Amino acid sequence: MEAERVKIAWIMGWAVPRDWFAAQVSGVFILDEHVFFEPKDTVLTELEAHGPFDCVAGYSLGAHLLLAEALRAERLCARVVLLAPFLAFPADEKSGGRVARTQVRYLVRWVRRDREAALADFYARAGLNEVTPEMASGITMETLLAGLAQLENGRATPVMRSGWKMFIGGDDSLLDAKAVVEQLPEAVTVDGATHHPRALLVAWREEQRL
Repeated sequence: MEAERVKIAWIMGWAVPRDWFAAQVSGVFILDEHVFFEPKDTVLTELEAHGPFDCVAGYSLGAHLLLAEALRAERLCARVVLLAPFLAFPADEKSGGRVARTQVRYLVRWVRRDREAALADFYARAGLNEVTPEMASGITMETLLAGLAQLENGRATPVMRSGWKMFIGGDDSLLDAKAVVEQLPEAVTVDGATHHPRALLVAWREEQRL
């Protein structure tokens, strides 16, 4: 029997190159149709315009944006999946993030001054070792700065949503899995996984097979 083809909308993470992320996703969910969106304040409006979708998924900042507008996201699609979610990114907020707000502010200045060096450092810290700044050349400075503003100041309220799936890496260098699970009990900790999406994608796929 042929597997059902599912149309999934993806909201990506900060500074994540579309082609690279698409390869990660399609390598795990080979048969499904995927549509990718940059993590912007207007992304829910974009999803509403391009729907309907069978599933809406977010990675890192994309997951945060869905949490921040949980009711709207649920009206858009009942099936929501979050990879590397967090309620607030700065460690100061004690809501899942490990990076101090002052470091986020420094990254804003660094991106303005030397975009390539700042992105290279971020990818290394996040464990996205195969990603290079050149791969992100299609991401505008406006999008990068808007995303950093969201990382610095954005905060979502914990919500309990039936049917939502969440996966967080146990060895994530940017997020504290224990803190995330304390506030989002639905989140599944993937042992040995980092902030890299691959292991989280595999965990979601395997969960569906149970």
